[in-house]
Order: sequence, then C-alpha cells, then structure tokens
Amino acid sequence: MIPLDKHFLMTPDLHNPTRHLLLQSIVFVCLFAAGGRLSAEDWGLYSIRPAGGPAMVLEPVGGVITIGNPTGAAEQKWSIVRKEDGYFSIKPSHDASLAMSVAAAGVNRGTPIVLELDTAKPSQLWALDKVEGGAYTLTPKHAPGKGLDNLGGKTAPGSTIDLWDIRPGDPHLHWLIQPLAGSAVAPQGDSVAPSYVAPEIKPEDILPGEIKQFSYAQSKIFPGTVRDVAVFIPAQYDGSKPACVYVKTDGYNPREKLMMETLIATKEMPVTIGVFVRPGDLPAPMKGTLGRRNRDLEYDGVGDENVRFLIDELLPFVAKEYNLNMSTDGNDRCMSGGSSGGIAAFTAAWHRPDAFSRVYAASGSWVAFRGGHEFPTMVRKFEAKPIRAFLTTASQDMENCAGDWFLLDQEMDKALKFSGYDYQFRIIDGRHVAGYAENYQEAMAFLWKGWPERVKAGPSAPRAQEVIVPDEGWQLLAEGFKSTRGPACNASGEVFFADATANKIHRIGLDGNVTEFVADSGNAHCVTVGADGKVYSISEKSGKLMSYDESGAGAVVMEDILGHSILAMPNGGLYVTTNSDKPRAAGSVWFIKNGKKTEVDKGLQFATGMAYRPDQWLLSVADGHSKWAYSYQINEDGTLTNKERFFHLHVADWEDDAGAESLCYSIEGRQFLATKSGIQISADDGPTQIILPVPGGGRVTGVAIGGKDKDTLYAFCMNKIWARKIQQHAMGAFTPWTKVGGTKL
Repeated sequence: MIPLDKHFLMTPDLHNPTRHLLLQSIVFVCLFAAGGRLSAEDWGLYSIRPAGGPAMVLEPVGGVITIGNPTGAAEQKWSIVRKEDGYFSIKPSHDASLAMSVAAAGVNRGTPIVLELDTAKPSQLWALDKVEGGAYTLTPKHAPGKGLDNLGGKTAPGSTIDLWDIRPGDPHLHWLIQPLAGSAVAPQGDSVAPSYVAPEIKPEDILPGEIKQFSYAQSKIFPGTVRDVAVFIPAQYDGSKPACVYVKTDGYNPREKLMMETLIATKEMPVTIGVFVRPGDLPAPMKGTLGRRNRDLEYDGVGDENVRFLIDELLPFVAKEYNLNMSTDGNDRCMSGGSSGGIAAFTAAWHRPDAFSRVYAASGSWVAFRGGHEFPTMVRKFEAKPIRAFLTTASQDMENCAGDWFLLDQEMDKALKFSGYDYQFRIIDGRHVAGYAENYQEAMAFLWKGWPERVKAGPSAPRAQEVIVPDEGWQLLAEGFKSTRGPACNASGEVFFADATANKIHRIGLDGNVTEFVADSGNAHCVTVGADGKVYSISEKSGKLMSYDESGAGAVVMEDILGHSILAMPNGGLYVTTNSDKPRAAGSVWFIKNGKKTEVDKGLQFATGMAYRPDQWLLSVADGHSKWAYSYQINEDGTLTNKERFFHLHVADWEDDAGAESLCYSIEGRQFLATKSGIQISADDGPTQIILPVPGGGRVTGVAIGGKDKDTLYAFCMNKIWARKIQQHAMGAFTPWTKVGGTKL
C-alpha cells in the first residue's frame, strides 16, 4: 500500500458541528506520480491560482467563478473532496453545501463556471491531471475534452473563467493548487486517524479535583531561581497505586483543570496528577529593575537541564510535600506547552523518554534561539525514540530573528514522519499557539490512547533501517570496568579492548562472555588485531607498542612512542596516532613497519581513532577536539596524501566538539564512530546519516563489530559495554580487499 499523508486545516472551535463535517470530508491528500492524475483521496483547504497569473486566486463573485486579488477570505479557500474514483468536488470553504460547476451542464466552449448546490452531478465532478511545471488541468466529468479556462490568460480581477477545449501546453488551462495547511500524519503514514469526536459525558460525572499552589526556590540545577507551581490532584486519586503525571510548562491556567477533570471522567486520560510550573526568575538584588528571566534558558535550551530539574528536583519535592504516589515511569508521564514551552516538552522527552514519553506541543519553538532549529535534523538522524507526540502550528504563526515558526514546525512534522514516529500534526487557522485549549482534549486522547500499553519507538529513518535490526535494541553485555577503550575484532569475531585505567586487556568471546586477556597491559590505551592474528596495543604512558599471541603472552615491538590509538593494516604495517601534552601542540599520525616509524601527517587538534575502508585505499582519522574526521589516500609505502577534513560529525548544542574517539568499518562499507552523542554512522561521502545513542545517553569511547556471526555492534562506555545485532558485518586486517559502493542519500 502506498503511504498516505493527511492534510487539513484546523479551526479553533473543536466542537463546532460545521467544522466536524468539514473534517470528515477533507481528511486526506493524495499522492500521485509526476504527470499523472490526482487520485484516491481527499484534499484539504487550498488556493487555486491561474498558472499564467499566479498572483491572483480563484473566487466566486455573485455565484460566478472568476479571479481576484488574494485577501485570505473564506471565499478564496477551496476544499477538494473525493466523490468517486478519479473525480473530486471543488467546494468553497465558506459554504460546504455548494460546489464549483459548469453552468447548466453545458459542453460548449465559453460556458461559464458557477457555484451551485452540491448534488454530485457529473458537471460538478472534476478530474485533476498534473502537467508540466506542477500545475493541473481541471476537467469536468460530463465533458472530458473540456477544461477550466482562464479566458485569454487575463489577470485582472473579474476575468472570465469558462469551459474550453483541452489543448496540450495551453497555459490558460493550467492551474496551481497551493496548500493553505500542512499535514496531520498517522503512524508511519499508512493508516488514517478518524476525526476526533469527544465522548458524551454528563456534567455530574465530571468530578472537581483540588489545586495546591506554592513557590519553589530550592533548585540547584537553576540556582537562585524562584518559580510558581500549581498541583492538580484529581478527585479519583486515592494513593493506592502510582498516579500518572502531567507536567505543563508556563504555569497554571484554570481552564486546564476542567479539561483534565473531563478527560479523566471520560477515561481518555488515566487518573493523573498535574504539575503546572512556571519558568524560573533570578530576582534582582535591588528594587526598580528587571530580574534575570530564565524562560529562554530553561525552555529553548536543547540540553537536559530542564528535564533533570523536573525529575530530580521538582517532582520528588511535589510527591513528598503533598504525600503523593506519583509514577516515575515515562510511559505514565506526559508533558505539554506552547511556543518555547512546547519545545521544552519535546526536549524533555527527547533526552529522557524513560521519564516522559507523551508530548503536546503547540507552535513549538523549533527555531534558532538556542539550537532548536537543529531538532528536525536530529529527529532524522537519531534512532527513533519511544515518544508519542501531538504537535500544532498556526497558519499565521510567529516570525522573528530566530526563524519562521510555521515553516520550522512543518519541518518537525516531516522529520517525525521520516523517522516513523507515532504522532499527529495540525495546522491551526490563526496566530501563534492558536487552538491550544480547543485541541487539548483531542491531543490528550491521542497521547494516552491504549494506556497502559507502552509507547513504542517507530522504525527510524530509511538509512537507519538498513543498519539496525527491528526489535533488536541495546543489551547490557558487561559492566564494572574503569575506562574501556580502543576495541578491535579478530578473524573469528572475538573482540579485544583495553581497560586503560585498570591496566588490563579483555576479550569478548563468541559466547558473549568477557574475560581477562592481559593482566598487566603496560597502561594500554588501544588495541588492534593484525593480519597475523596477533593483538597489538599502544600506550600513552609507557610508550611501548606491544604484540600478544593467542595465550596473551606479550612482546615489545617498539618503544618510545606515546600512542593514543593503533590500527593494523593487511600489509603488516601499523598506524599510530600521537598527541603532545603541551598546550595547542598538534596531533600526528605515524606509520610503523619493519621496526621503522615514519610521521605521515601532523596538525590535527587531537588525533584519536582510525579505520580504513574495506577497499583498503582510504584511511580515516578522527580529530577528537572537533566535529571532523579526516580522510587520506593511503600510498603503497604507507604514506598519506590527499588529506581532507572530510567526515562531518554531529555535535550536540551544549558540546564544543563531537568527541570522536574510536572508529571502525563494516565490510559493507559503513563507517562507525564512537562519539559523545553515541555511535555516528557516516555516508561514504562524509555526512553523518545515523546516530545510535546508548541507553542513558552516555558517551561512547569505543566501537567495534564482532561476535559469532560478526554482526554484533559493541558500544564501549567507560564502565559499561552495550551490544546489539545489526545488518552489518565485521572486517579487519584479516579481511580481503572488498569493493565499496556509494551510500544512498
């Protein structure tokens, strides 16, 4: 089945019967092949413009269809409603009982186009065929050789619109159909959410809850700040089991109390305690001047400070202060807000889906205040997270130095769809944060649907789906280490790694068990496996390059090279990165073979991990203090040429660098980099396409592929090792030359 998007314009009055009728009739937008006929589903509200005069719009004047200057009037907005296969009714938004028609069902050239009472007769049904330039011809069913014509191509208001012969390439019969709204996308775009109808409820069934209010000034995460907090305790709460939790940014509005009471009464929301919290302010130490307003810092910052404030400070305080049994499970917790409060709600779930998995954001500020404009890109690149979201924007939303909310909110919509999130998106006819209250009940009903079933992550973006295995997430393999570094795989799939601080080298066997391989590693910082099967290590402290046989017996290969990372090549050579302990000194790359070491590059800020491509002619070297990994051509003698600052890594907004530490390739040609944001997977031409964070969001210091079938990805995170099955396979110095193909965009 071809996925279908749902596009329609929302008006603020959720319970207006006319609006519900409109929603029922204009739920879908069709997908069509270039040059093909529009088919299958209904459209939402659109302007219709002559291709030869796109500054004008189609409108009825006294029941006759003509064109006029765009004013935004309802008469200039059209819904396109599927009536039967391949044909549509074109209706003005101001009166759903009318339809555009050929006057008196005429078939002659010059017959006027009018508005008539919609009876679904053939002269009121139109086929829409796409033509060159993205325009359409509009052909009435009763006269298939004729089309909607802008007579003479005139562009003055009141110009005649009539019926004329369809002639290929005639611009007078070409019309631009432009959306006035964005999309509301069902999960994975392959199913349709019906128009929301609130359950019937008797007023006496809505039980009044209790509101507690206080001022909170105890934060250590936002020191010195003071903020107002209100707590809603529903009448149904009895403390016998943990209640669900709802957090609202920007404080308490009494209307939300009644809305929560109603939703709990209809059972669309479980028994839920509401916590309404304002952003903090740092009071000025003297009178007559402004304090430090923390709203932008707390809400628009894309770090985890605000969610840590909530889960580590405020919510535990509320639970203790009022003796409340509040759930700490993210599946039981929801967060909402508008504008900056909207992005704050999503940011909380993004960083801690274990703490919040349900988000309502109205006109979310995914704009360039503090990095929010990067969110759509992050949603596309990061493995999908277990978050369900209901998002809105406004057709006349805000625009300022940080961006255009209407455009960027639509970018967020498209990104969530791209990565397969379970979400809904609405465009509201109005201004900034329009319709928050009017769509609240539908939003909450959607977010809490199926509870207590857990919110599940979507399938992730297309490129991620080529790497990850469905339903195969990270599993904790082992923990208790001090500083896991520099892993490498051997020909059988065993993986070796250094625990630098503990002065040991360990082995991950094919059974997944971790055992000690070398008890005294000489402070090895990184290991690699040579074509001869030996394990080689390098140390930043001892300056010794060691080799170890299968039993773990070691031998000194070279001394006096304080190396950070080491990489074995199929020809028996070794590359080593080094870094001076002097400030601003450059990092270097060395080639070692037959007892000789040669400096083959220098100038990196901090040279860390290395990997070569399966076709063995390109070397990657990570610069750990930047957002780059370099690419070099490997010459036959081991020297490096054609250096490029090539692989562009994601840097979290609150970080100064990506912190790339370790690299490896799969035999399929994918490059995996261990970074502060997780494992970043690069396309062959340089950009990061996929980011796989580890549970808890910790920094990854080492990455390797290995295991019994060489299809297990290992993430080394200092004291822990995580593992998961993937659709890629290990390679190393033991692997023969392998052709590499280009990565899809």
